[in-house]
Amino acid sequence: MKILCWNCRGIGNPATVRELKQLLIANDLEVIFLCDTKVQSNKFPYIRSKCRMEGCLAVNACGKSGGLVMMWKAGTKVEIKSYSGNHIDSFIHDENDKPIRFTGFYGNADPNNRKSSWDILKRVGRLVKERWIIGGDFNAILDNSKKEGGRRKPQTLMNDFREVIDELSLVDLKTDNGWFTWVNNREGTAMVKERLDRFLISASDVESSPLIETKVIRQSNSDHDAIVLDTMGRKPREKQRDPRLMFRYDMCWAKEAEAKNIIKNAWKMYTGDIMDKLEKVGHDLGAWQLKKYKMMSRQIDMIKSNISRIIDRPGERCDGNELKAMRLKLGKLLDKEEQYWAQRSRVNWLKEGDRNSRFFHVRATSKKKKE
Repeated sequence: MKILCWNCRGIGNPATVRELKQLLIANDLEVIFLCDTKVQSNKFPYIRSKCRMEGCLAVNACGKSGGLVMMWKAGTKVEIKSYSGNHIDSFIHDENDKPIRFTGFYGNADPNNRKSSWDILKRVGRLVKERWIIGGDFNAILDNSKKEGGRRKPQTLMNDFREVIDELSLVDLKTDNGWFTWVNNREGTAMVKERLDRFLISASDVESSPLIETKVIRQSNSDHDAIVLDTMGRKPREKQRDPRLMFRYDMCWAKEAEAKNIIKNAWKMYTGDIMDKLEKVGHDLGAWQLKKYKMMSRQIDMIKSNISRIIDRPGERCDGNELKAMRLKLGKLLDKEEQYWAQRSRVNWLKEGDRNSRFFHVRATSKKKKE
């Protein structure tokens, strides 16, 4: 079971929807919880359809702030138990049909009203008898030593958060690949980095969940990064082999001088009729194309790692301009990757520019296997 939580800072922007679709497909998610959507619930049938999700429960925003949604894909059984402006509580049935209690949570951004959101969490907790996972943006930290920049948080606010965790017998799950989940994107001493987003789990379930894994996924468009929980994340997986790619004209090639040279050289070098030459050109382009994609995939992974390194640097060494540049570069590469796989897919339900490359990759490679 894979669950994603993300403070998307507004889902009304088409670029944010594309980012969400990329997250869904790239991480093979069953359930997603978004907070601070900034839209009314009547917008979500369209968004749910764009994301190819089966079920959806949305909570209206209050003006231009707040708003929640939980969506789940076909084949995932979800039962909504309760909801408010700060939470959506649900039953999710896992692969063995065992219910997991999952609560998507959004802590009140106003410190003066944060206790009201803690009270909601306590009320839900008193009813829980199952395995319980809570995830979202808590708008709170547990320790000033674990934040960088800005004013120190009042000790009373941190104590309130810690008391909730202790009262409900919860454990804070540390992410495997980073610490900070929010950066205010300012420069120099004005930069602030905090871990606002997290997953909590019932203390009684820790020993029975040895394979559970959580990670941060760096984003190109938001100051909040997404977090993902995978109940089987530490299970060993077989290494997937890179698929052979079908030869089909790629619109990316028109912008590549290297591809034009390969076509010219192959056409001059090989003899035979036009079909023989096309076969040889396709062979040479296919080898070049596979190498090119591997390089692009490595670049994406490298940029995500660089974003993490920049964010995790000590405050005085964290360059806000460098971070913005890296996020911009990541967005461009993700768009290019999507275009690459879109060309290889015979599926037409996504318009060019929608960043859904993992979906295209699955469809294109599975089609190849059938052929």
